[in-house]
Amino acid sequence: MNANTLSTPAKVLIYSTAAILLTLGMKAISTVLVPVFFSLFSFLIFAPLVRWFMRKGVPGMVSVFLVIIFFIFIIVGTAILFANSLFQLSNQIPDYEIQVQSIVNSISTYLPRIGFSVESVLRNLAAFAFNVSGEIITGALSAGSTIVLIVITTTFLLLDAASVPDRVQKEVGEQQAHLSHFTKLSRNVINYMLLRTETNLLGGIGTAILLLLGGIDFALLWGLLFFLFGYIPYLGFYLATIPPMLLALFKYGAIGALGVLVGVTIINALVENVLFPSIAGKGLKLSPTIVFLSLFYWSFILGAAGALIAVPLTIVVKIILESSEETRWMAKLMESSGTRVKRGENEGKNES
Repeated sequence: MNANTLSTPAKVLIYSTAAILLTLGMKAISTVLVPVFFSLFSFLIFAPLVRWFMRKGVPGMVSVFLVIIFFIFIIVGTAILFANSLFQLSNQIPDYEIQVQSIVNSISTYLPRIGFSVESVLRNLAAFAFNVSGEIITGALSAGSTIVLIVITTTFLLLDAASVPDRVQKEVGEQQAHLSHFTKLSRNVINYMLLRTETNLLGGIGTAILLLLGGIDFALLWGLLFFLFGYIPYLGFYLATIPPMLLALFKYGAIGALGVLVGVTIINALVENVLFPSIAGKGLKLSPTIVFLSLFYWSFILGAAGALIAVPLTIVVKIILESSEETRWMAKLMESSGTRVKRGENEGKNES
């Protein structure tokens, strides 16, 4: 049966069933997909650096070696920072608990007395925030084997990329138009990963400097947390803000916590609205609703790692849908309304 002869409800049913089966299948092999996806995106981030070395006359193998050494240096440095901060944080947890108890006791006379203890709720919230931070750090440190696999896979991808131009010229031939179309579409993913990484780095450095100037404990750790959580759309900023706010509350009181909130909010606003282009609406043509829903979808499939790469994975899905005439309408539904209106206006102008 030809797919073009199917009715619209039948197509919707088929596509929905396929999407559900694909979702369940990916969830079942999520432990395999996580290192694969992270290797691919690590490759996208570091491939331009390899090409830069090659343009400077450095041989391909040597270029890849230099980039991988740099990659390993970043991973090792991050692991050392995490381990050192986790050790110090675990030693200070009892002191923080005492400070939480002191704060709760000081405001207990102003808390309403209802059917449950507001004091216990506040205490549990503080404990929960520190436990979440500790689990994130512990999880990152325990992912050693996965990180090694990511480094190895990224190395092979970069080695292949160093020789791709020669092979492409020999093997593509009449498929050059299709290759050009794919390259143009995939450039969106590369641009996103590079821009997101650069702006997250600036935001993390700015946050770390702010917290260092404010005398907040583990300022470098929270700056790194801001860098990582910057990949999580909409929610990452708020999750990363909680730990340093609590430490500022312990050290300086409510004014200190408010100061940290205001400071990191200004930094985040500068990064997202000034330094980082409006990718969801302009560069990537993704609807903000799709971006937000993708966060939950990929988190369901891949766990916490899915939240970090939800947007680039959604871009890949959009690229795949755009590659076929039958599914191109789905890709258009994923675009922001402003993009579709602008495209319609341009088409109208071209027709006139």
